[in-house]
Amino acid sequence: MPYVQPTQLIRQLHLAPNQLVMAVTGGGSEAISSLLKIPGASQTLLEAIVPYSGAALADLLKRPPEQYCSEATARAMAVSAFLRARKLWQKASASGAAGREQPPLMGVGCTASLKSHQPKKGPHRVHLAIQTPEATTVANLVLIKEARTRDEEEKLTAELILDRVAAAAGMTETLRINLLPGEQIDETVYRAQPSWRELLQGDIRACVGSGEPAAPSESSGAIMCGAFNPLHEGHLEMAAVAEQILGRPVEYEISIENVEKPPLDFGEMAERVDQFEPPQRCWLTRAPTFVEKSRIFPETTFVVGADTIVRIADMRYYHESEKKRDAAIREFSEQNCRFLVFPRQLKGEFTTLDEIELPTALRRLCDGVSPELFRADISSTEIRRRLSELG
Repeated sequence: MPYVQPTQLIRQLHLAPNQLVMAVTGGGSEAISSLLKIPGASQTLLEAIVPYSGAALADLLKRPPEQYCSEATARAMAVSAFLRARKLWQKASASGAAGREQPPLMGVGCTASLKSHQPKKGPHRVHLAIQTPEATTVANLVLIKEARTRDEEEKLTAELILDRVAAAAGMTETLRINLLPGEQIDETVYRAQPSWRELLQGDIRACVGSGEPAAPSESSGAIMCGAFNPLHEGHLEMAAVAEQILGRPVEYEISIENVEKPPLDFGEMAERVDQFEPPQRCWLTRAPTFVEKSRIFPETTFVVGADTIVRIADMRYYHESEKKRDAAIREFSEQNCRFLVFPRQLKGEFTTLDEIELPTALRRLCDGVSPELFRADISSTEIRRRLSELG
């Protein structure tokens, strides 16, 4: 594989059809300036984002990450950047400023902890992720501490970004990354099933996570929605009780986009979907709100917790507009959808549907489950916290 200089690699990259959005948290920002220095950058770079502060990164990812410098954060940044690239191209296409055929799009996310004025307790490291319609690619590198200056670490990080972007674009040229003895780049590629690619691209609204060929119209009509990160006994117990009440199998749904959480990359999709075993069926959708879910799955009873039905009624999810909230509730009714509401912890109290104040129109669409039938206080957030403490 031929090695080239960064300027030559960037010139070749500008000639490639790929267009990208790049998000870096500071370390690696030299890659942005390197791209812009070489003529033709407008053919490659749709947007560059530097969410340097914690607030800026939380805004990009829709919530603060559990760890700011990590592979998970880089992956979330990359898929967020990819969706941003798709949105920008769609806007340009609608205005006539883009070609008819969508170019290969790419999202790049990099978070790095490099040498600073104050010595760092943890290792100096780089986490890079690249999202394309075909794959989520991750590169992790731990640097030997105090072996380089800040400028040298920054240059190495920028070159790693440019090199892996070129590789993701299908280029054969590569940069010589000057690693020291004991350093190595750990790479992982998460490849997508065809239906997942279509889902990420927005070509379809829903698919069965396992790849099973099925349309949303073939669902059981009873669906539990959630992140399932992870799936736990509380979910399974809810499903079992709901099946007894509704007299049909409960299926599961995960939206790859969420109102309050980062979007899912292909690695996250695989991890979530692999928790379900036949005959359990898990749908993947691009429906972050229940209104969108009801459009995909009309004639459905959604199995939810008391905390979820409270959020469905909360006007902050409708830009503080009572009119928009009431329109959403009206659409649930028009789609002939209902909600089976399980007791959950709310503000430290185990709460049932009867103890919640809801708009009358929404309350008419709800059926409650008594605490005698179900009482489980476990949550995925608490499980992740415990696992983090153990790790």
